[in-house]
Amino acid sequence: MNKNLGAIISNTISSNRRYIPLFTTATLFIITYALGALFFEGMREPQIFLNLFRTSPFLLIAAVGGTFVILTGGIDLSVGGVIALTTVVSAALLRAGWNPWVVMLLMLLMGVAIGTSIGYLVTYLKVQPFIATLVFLWIGRGLCFFISDNSIAITNPTYKLLSQTRILIPGLSDPVTKTGPFISLLVVLVIVVYALAIYLAHYTRFGRTIYAIGDNEESARLMGLKVNATKVGVYALCGFFSALAGITYSIYIGSGHGLYAQGFELSVIASVVMGGTMLSGGVGYVLGTLFGVLLLVVTQTLIQATGQLSSWWTNIVVGGLTLVFIGVQSLLAYNHGRKGLARKGGILLFLQRNRKTLAPVGTTLGLIVLVIAGFGILFQNSTTLTCQPKPLRESLFETYMDKGAIICYERNGGPHCVDEIYAFYPDGTIIWDTGDESIEIKTTKNEIDSLLNGINQLGWYTDELYSTWHTPCGQCYIYIIGVLYQGQLKTIKAVDGGTDAPNEYWQIVTLINGILSRKTSGH
Repeated sequence: MNKNLGAIISNTISSNRRYIPLFTTATLFIITYALGALFFEGMREPQIFLNLFRTSPFLLIAAVGGTFVILTGGIDLSVGGVIALTTVVSAALLRAGWNPWVVMLLMLLMGVAIGTSIGYLVTYLKVQPFIATLVFLWIGRGLCFFISDNSIAITNPTYKLLSQTRILIPGLSDPVTKTGPFISLLVVLVIVVYALAIYLAHYTRFGRTIYAIGDNEESARLMGLKVNATKVGVYALCGFFSALAGITYSIYIGSGHGLYAQGFELSVIASVVMGGTMLSGGVGYVLGTLFGVLLLVVTQTLIQATGQLSSWWTNIVVGGLTLVFIGVQSLLAYNHGRKGLARKGGILLFLQRNRKTLAPVGTTLGLIVLVIAGFGILFQNSTTLTCQPKPLRESLFETYMDKGAIICYERNGGPHCVDEIYAFYPDGTIIWDTGDESIEIKTTKNEIDSLLNGINQLGWYTDELYSTWHTPCGQCYIYIIGVLYQGQLKTIKAVDGGTDAPNEYWQIVTLINGILSRKTSGH
């Protein structure tokens, strides 16, 4: 009976081996979110779930391109550089008065051109994908700072419309008052991208060729498939999706900067691997990548929601999960190579006969999990809190406003435990209060007026911008912004991170930081 059961389990696993990583990721995401909803009441709200998509459309889109590349057995490290370059070039062209739709088209063509160049290097010049894409990562970052050393704010009405338009969820929202759960136009774009990507991967010759190349490139050539053209096309497609992710990032953030999307390429690779795509190529699903990204985002949200752990624990957890998935992939590949043995005695006999080989792998993964858990227990109340935020100086904040400041901006905490208040006055004076000293900075009246108009256009005086407060982690910043415009004062208090803050809030933070980065660089 046990032997028959073992044979049934073995046959089931063997016939559905390709789906195991996908099923594992989807199940892990569902369990993780369910646990979050159990312990944190806010995660039971439909909007928080929708915010997983609304706050990460750029990562979701970029990961699609990464999936196609990894399916061929390649890798693309240029993603972050292309995204950053797209945001900077877009912002610069929009500032110069270019039509926004022309700018978007040019950015997509630029992404395709970069991807095609990488594809030719990899396919025809036989440059390793790691090196070829790393070169374009550096080139992309370098060109960003060649264009501008500072952040370039985007105030184009079309970009604002794309950013601020809400699509209410039928049955959950009130169409009369226009309140309730919603998604953005960028989320609709994500849905379209994934639908097209799934069709391309599984229902076209191009997609079948991608899988064939990843499974065995030489066999694909012998079958008469267009291997070279497909490989170039895959990198061009990845460049397209990277540029599209850069466009969505610039719409979401409302600015362009060369430091945006740092380490983004690694997040893409981790999401693809956690989604079940094998690094060796030939096995994986675009749908799995969707769950991989969502698992990464919900992990970040949960760690920030606890308020007990540093945000760097997101990297540790994601790194551990990625390692586990790579280990599972290796075991599945090894099992595939020994499937004759598995057919004879079942998976249980296979594990028994190979226990000496598999034991070190299991032991290593077990030790890694134990080490991560141990660090979490030992340091969650001490060293993980790299910064204990100081009490907010709200009385001083109010004093500056009473003295005639029209914008007051307090930033507290973060990785370096800063505590600073900036008071902006109509004549262009900025008072920078660090707690230890007060520094006067000068800008122009026109720049202050432009900042005020930009903040107002982002909907500062609407209900879309609201205070979002939760217990900050050891890496988070606490923000308070007060704006006095045409006799009306509105103050918002928020903590960075998570999925609860409206993206317009961070666009406003970007506008303010754009001025401050230029004016405080010499101090």
